[in-house]
Amino acid sequence: MDNAEGFGFLPILGETFDESAPRLRSKGGNISMKRIGVLTSGGDAPGMNAAIRSVVRTALHHDMSVVGFKRGYNGVLMRSPNQNDDFEILTSRSVSDKIHRGGTFLRTARCMDFHNLEVQKLAVSNLHDLGIEGLVCIGGDGTYKGAEALDRLGLPTIGVPGTIDNDLAYTDYTIGFDTALNTACECLNKIRETSDSHERASMLTVMGRNCGDIALHTALTCGAEICMIPELPWDIEEVAERVKWGVLRGKRSMILVFAEGALSSLSTDLGKLCQEHEELQDIIHNNGVTTSAQVAMIIEKLSGHETRSTVLGYIQRGGSPSARDRLLATQLGAHAVDLLHEDRGGLAVGVRGTRLIEVPFEDVQKGEHAADAGLVDLVDVMAVIRQ
Repeated sequence: MDNAEGFGFLPILGETFDESAPRLRSKGGNISMKRIGVLTSGGDAPGMNAAIRSVVRTALHHDMSVVGFKRGYNGVLMRSPNQNDDFEILTSRSVSDKIHRGGTFLRTARCMDFHNLEVQKLAVSNLHDLGIEGLVCIGGDGTYKGAEALDRLGLPTIGVPGTIDNDLAYTDYTIGFDTALNTACECLNKIRETSDSHERASMLTVMGRNCGDIALHTALTCGAEICMIPELPWDIEEVAERVKWGVLRGKRSMILVFAEGALSSLSTDLGKLCQEHEELQDIIHNNGVTTSAQVAMIIEKLSGHETRSTVLGYIQRGGSPSARDRLLATQLGAHAVDLLHEDRGGLAVGVRGTRLIEVPFEDVQKGEHAADAGLVDLVDVMAVIRQ
């Protein structure tokens, strides 16, 4: 195995280490770790490769070897038919020419049964057999839950926030958010041009799950007139009225940004709305409003102005990471390894202002993301629809 040069022997599955050698340690142990693992789990995010690169090269600086697990926790569980496709030793060369690439070269997947205690114990046993003494887990809240479970079972873990949604309350930004925002802005600029040519309203749906940060930041930086996010209630009749007012003011086009989770905060009484507007009954079915396309059609009916819906989708996860995401990933990856080198675990790294921080996993789960009220107000101020 030529890529293992300088790192000691990594056994294949079925072989075991000398039991006299140190393996899992209690937190705060005095012996420096010699081998750590890294994985990416959940949805991919631009900058994950930069984070892996940082983990590997910082570990080499500390004289630690690194094992990369493929497809998230599935690699730790050795679920591939080919054992060689579950993990690999990562060297400085392994992560060359990776910092600018999107996605994750370790690949990623969700492990739906990792909440099971027996599955978690199997993961720890496999890591033990491979001599892994600490693990860096790059991903979102689901990834963190898995990392916290492993830490409780005695394997020190560090979480690195890798998700475009920016929905982890303890950190200002997550890896991938800035790139996804740039992608959304680029697409919205193009949609505005065709919308202006046809003198219509256009509604762009962006990702973010139950967090409206991509939508809110896109709306503000692209000059959208209206933004709908899951953190704040909104009324579809009011939105349609604002579109109507914009047209009366002579606006040739209107731009609306819709967060994918915004339907959860829709405050309109749809039953009453259908009674008052029979033409909506063909749009609002027994299940109510379940898609952004329905929202656009209702706005069109109520405002009398053509409104088209565009769902941006998975394009937001792709592409070369922005300089900001590369920098953030490099800083957080290095910080994660530094913590493991100090025999610390059970922590998630992040950024507050200009400071790198680490918080216990249990505190990560307690926090709820809140929309920036100042940015919400700014969207309305910048739109000046009613003046």
